Amino acid sequence: MSGMAFVVGGLMPYAAAALFLAGMVSRFRAWYKTPQPAKMTLFPAAEGGMWKDVLAETFFFPSLFKGDRVLWGFAWFFHATLAFVFVGHVRVFTGLADRAMLALGMSPETIDSLSAGAGGVAGIVLLATGVLLLVRRLGMTRVREISAFSDYFALLLLLAIIVTGDFMRFGGHFELADTRAWAFSLLTFSPEVPPKPMFLLHILFAQLLFMYIPFSKILHFGGIFFTHALIKRR
Repeated sequence: MSGMAFVVGGLMPYAAAALFLAGMVSRFRAWYKTPQPAKMTLFPAAEGGMWKDVLAETFFFPSLFKGDRVLWGFAWFFHATLAFVFVGHVRVFTGLADRAMLALGMSPETIDSLSAGAGGVAGIVLLATGVLLLVRRLGMTRVREISAFSDYFALLLLLAIIVTGDFMRFGGHFELADTRAWAFSLLTFSPEVPPKPMFLLHILFAQLLFMYIPFSKILHFGGIFFTHALIKRR
């Protein structure tokens, strides 16, 4: 194992996890301690209405739909596919989904075939919608004017993760057994890193994004709960 491979796959995962947790605690603590105005509200919520609105905004983005339906389409498919890919990675690292599907009578070959097909489609959809979001941000004057470096950085980092993931999926650089062995070795604090450049590049970009999330706009998935609690409280 080369020194760089050990740094990326053997040391950075622990640093990324620690920074992510520390950053998340810090952000949520800051939100919780933010002074709030007196009990006056823009949109008084009915009983249980706040959580209904939060869930609706989390899964369907109704406010974005009202403002820009084209952007809503790109963003919704991008986020939905991203959530699907996240679930797929849980299967890759843990094998829990495999055991559940085996218990339902599916064969290992069928599971692998289903995973390959679904993962391939998800990778293509993510890449297409991600590129469209980038083109829109660059091509529309009103969007470009309100875009900061951090907006481009986050999107380009996501695209780098998607591209390297697609290379692994379609280029034969992915070995399920090696990936699971690596994940298990991290849990036992005895990292065994697969010496595969594309795999290392993929997890490098993923870890950079992981560390960046608590300090970026990507954390809107957490801030939405505090925002709605403030403007729609009883």
